[in-house]
Amino acid sequence: MLSILLSLALAAPAGPCADAKTTVAMDICLDKVSAAADAEMARYLAAARKRAAADNQGLAGAIDLAQAQWLDFRKAECAAVYAYWQGGTIRGAMFHNCRIDLTRARTHWLWKTWLTYPDSTPPILPEPGVSADGTS
Repeated sequence: MLSILLSLALAAPAGPCADAKTTVAMDICLDKVSAAADAEMARYLAAARKRAAADNQGLAGAIDLAQAQWLDFRKAECAAVYAYWQGGTIRGAMFHNCRIDLTRARTHWLWKTWLTYPDSTPPILPEPGVSADGTS
C-alpha cells in the first residue's frame, strides 16, 4: 500500500501547470510561465540599469554585457537539457523548466546584487518570488 501511495505522489504533477492533462497543454502552459518569468526579469533588469546609470555611466553597459552573456548561457544550457531529453515527449517541459528556473535565479541575482542596499534601506523592488507579506 505504501508503495502505491508513493508512486501516486511521485506521478502527481506539481507546479503552475499541474492541471495540464496532455504534453501539448503542459508545453503551452510552461511557455506562458517562461514568458512571465522573462517579463519579471526584464522589470528587475530595467530597475538595475536605472540604478546603475544613476550611480555610474559605464555600469549600465557592464550590466548589459553581463545580461547578454547570461542569455547566451541560458540558451546553451537549456538546449543541452533539451538534447538530453530529445528521445521523449518530456523534452519540451524539461526545456521550459530549465528556462524558468534559470530566469528566476537570474532575476533574484539582479535583485540581490543591484536592487538592495547593505544597510536597512528598503530594496528598490520587492524580492522576486516573495509576496508582499513575506511569503512565497
